Amino acid sequence: MASVMDKIKAKTAELKNQQNNDTKLEVEVQYSSKIEYEEFGIVENEVKNRLIDCEKKAIHHANEMSKSVMELSRVFSEAQVLLANHHGGSFKKWFEELGFKKDFVYMCLKRNDLFLQLSDEKVFVIPEKAVKTISKIKDRIDIEEVKEIINSEKPTEKAKEKENRLSGDPITEIVEIEFTKNENKIKLIEDRIAKYSKIIKNLEEELKTLKS
Repeated sequence: MASVMDKIKAKTAELKNQQNNDTKLEVEVQYSSKIEYEEFGIVENEVKNRLIDCEKKAIHHANEMSKSVMELSRVFSEAQVLLANHHGGSFKKWFEELGFKKDFVYMCLKRNDLFLQLSDEKVFVIPEKAVKTISKIKDRIDIEEVKEIINSEKPTEKAKEKENRLSGDPITEIVEIEFTKNENKIKLIEDRIAKYSKIIKNLEEELKTLKS
């Protein structure tokens, strides 16, 4: 005869299984494909359903991947600071010993830097080219403009558009001041000076890190 404890365990397992099934069902109900498979010439329901299942798996693993990138970005950022504060500590040697490549690690650091400024997890899923461009121009544009890039449908193109507007020349923005009202000139120039001072500071810190 089953003991009270056995009955409790059995009931707990039953409830857990039911909860898992309910969660799975909820996910199934919530997911809705946005792809018009007829445009691919696919009309067979069996093929369409299998592709929709592939969609769900791809999105699931992409989400898991972005979570991993987010966590790695935080880990690399912390390790970089710790090693920079110790004489002889080499951040590059540290992550290479762990099997990570330089390009990947520094891309993670760029993403983490953007996240600390924007508090928007989208920085971990946008294309690398967008991140690189944003990192180059973020100190020369308003934070709202950075958010606009992050949240656009095509962040890479949007970031490039902003970069082209700046023309890669800090003087360009200062020249534009001539077209503003007189009372705004001093404030705008002061803002530009502050931004370019920050650029210089960031470059000095990056140089220090690379030399350590």
